[in-house]
Amino acid sequence: MEASIECTHCGVVMTSWSAPGSTIRYYQCPFCARTHSSLYGEVFRRRAGARVVDPPPRAARATEIPMTSQDDARWARVKTTAARWFARLEADERRCATRRPDPPPRAASREDIPEVDPADVVLIAPAAGRKR
Repeated sequence: MEASIECTHCGVVMTSWSAPGSTIRYYQCPFCARTHSSLYGEVFRRRAGARVVDPPPRAARATEIPMTSQDDARWARVKTTAARWFARLEADERRCATRRPDPPPRAASREDIPEVDPADVVLIAPAAGRKR
């Protein structure tokens, strides 16, 4: 049985494939989509993104590809959505922090208030009620 490759970022077993006739095998994380090649063995030896794990004991056939559960996939979507939301929130906070606040409105001084001729003043009163 072939050893499983685990993504060190997400902690899940990576899917794998290879081209027909090729000795190179490719591994991809189903959550973060990081891809690694068996051609670069130092990645696995140094655990730089992927590591070799012993296969868990299974009752299933050895020909099956290790797959993530539906619950793992759902949590990955929740984490991705939350990460996007937090990134957008941080960007908004940075944008608002760099913007200068508007200055407070200036109080009018006596020089700014124009004088009005008393002849131009109009008295406004409510209309008289109509009788029916």
